[in-house]
Amino acid sequence: MMIPIDLTAISTPIAAAVAGSVLAAAILRGLTGFGFAIAAVPLLSLFLSPVVAVPLVICLQLFGNLFEICSSLKTCHWSSLGGLTAGALIGVPAGLLGLSVLSPDVARLLIAAATLVAVLLLSGGFAFSRQPGLRLTIPVGILAGVFNGLAAMPGPPVITYYLSMPVSRAVMRASLNVFFLANAVIALASALSLSLIDWTIVLYTLLTLPLMFVGQHIGLRFFHLGSDRTHRLIAIGCLSAIAVGAAIKGLSGVLAN
Repeated sequence: MMIPIDLTAISTPIAAAVAGSVLAAAILRGLTGFGFAIAAVPLLSLFLSPVVAVPLVICLQLFGNLFEICSSLKTCHWSSLGGLTAGALIGVPAGLLGLSVLSPDVARLLIAAATLVAVLLLSGGFAFSRQPGLRLTIPVGILAGVFNGLAAMPGPPVITYYLSMPVSRAVMRASLNVFFLANAVIALASALSLSLIDWTIVLYTLLTLPLMFVGQHIGLRFFHLGSDRTHRLIAIGCLSAIAVGAAIKGLSGVLAN
């Protein structure tokens, strides 16, 4: 059962700040095919409490992934998605188990270290000469699931995987969209089961959803104007931001204890 709406929690300045944050993050997502949560959660957390910001991002990501789902289903790399999804189903429980043993801050530091290794490999020009088989694809999916279970961050392993594959940025974008849609459905179901979605979040979602679509449309226009090299550099930049952000948050938490 959802908590009754509290209209006093939504002031005009906060609503404007939330709108601007969603628009900026949506443009990034439209440009790269990922990165909405990476940008939106830190920005929204400046104006909203995490218990509002995170469920709001979950709701918006679900609709955002639906924005291009028809074209994504036609373009995505189905053979790799099967292995990644199978691995993720194994990895999520393992990540949740790890979260029960490790502190969230230590988990963030581990994710930061793994993402930094990926950034260094990609920056050095690492790439697969051909499509990886299930022996590698399933472990990448497991790692993505572990990241999801530890800190709700399944992106880095999958983004690194597709950046290293001999596929076009359009195929990479479509594949990530399908993979993240599945994760968004699971995340929304979990949020609803834990009563984390209230009427305030529903209202914020309805108010910012048009901006989500506008931002993605703007980003998508720039995506079509860019090149594979530009897209790769932006993706590596986003991974670097994940590594730095997770490291800062993890270190601050560890040092505070």
